[in-house]
Amino acid sequence: MLFRSQRIQKAIWWLSVDFHEALAEPFAFDQPCAQDIFHFVQSAYAASYVRSKGVTAFFMLTDYLHETYLAAKNREPKNDVVLYTPAKGAQAYIDRLRQADATIQWLPLSGMIRKQHAQTMRRGKVYVDFGSHPGKDRQPREAVVNGCCVLVGLAGAACFDDDVPIPAAYKFALDGLDEPTILATIHSCLARHGSHWSDFAAYAETVRHDERRFEEEIKLIFGVKSFRKTSRRRIVLGNIFLFARLNDGFTVARGLMNELAPLWLSRWAKRLYSSAGT
Repeated sequence: MLFRSQRIQKAIWWLSVDFHEALAEPFAFDQPCAQDIFHFVQSAYAASYVRSKGVTAFFMLTDYLHETYLAAKNREPKNDVVLYTPAKGAQAYIDRLRQADATIQWLPLSGMIRKQHAQTMRRGKVYVDFGSHPGKDRQPREAVVNGCCVLVGLAGAACFDDDVPIPAAYKFALDGLDEPTILATIHSCLARHGSHWSDFAAYAETVRHDERRFEEEIKLIFGVKSFRKTSRRRIVLGNIFLFARLNDGFTVARGLMNELAPLWLSRWAKRLYSSAGT
């Protein structure tokens, strides 16, 4: 798709290294036209990957959590529960730990809307993530900012301290899983959560500043000097006018339909969600 477009400035935002590697036709770094493409990396893992492909000039462009996860500062009472995410593909490791020690209460984070997901994390003491880390994943950040001790497997971005800045004692090799040490660490985090939490306070503080860091990265990449205060309606109308000047009538009509219909549905869904929450 990048090579078919000729009259635009092109860039790739590397959110996932692992998923890209699984593609039938991954990006060809060695093509001559690939030299004209900018690279944005979301993680130190992605930075290491593009550097290994010979790319020396790239920009950090990270991301940040939804405000729902940052709204409350751990006012929920903590329970002796260990949280994990089945969709991360590490169920086999969790099953082995459960079979080795049936006294631990595990709670899967699945089938939840965002508000319920955040509330559940605020009540848990430990979050275990032995799945893939194709980029700087959201779930460990969502967990740590809501007061969970975080245990991860050494895979992908979790191997990089810049992406998951937690002590090595909470990172475990997945080859030859050390079940006794992992279980002992979990029990210690449950019994002495306050003491262990000091190991994660700096990580949580970093996550709370992710949005501000993202804005600074945007300014650096795109040369934004300041944000003008203007209404959303004015911005939308200005964009529609510019789009209409650059395209024919049919394209304009189709573009408006594609953009405004999802926008209307999104606003309707937010109203429905707000009413359901109250």
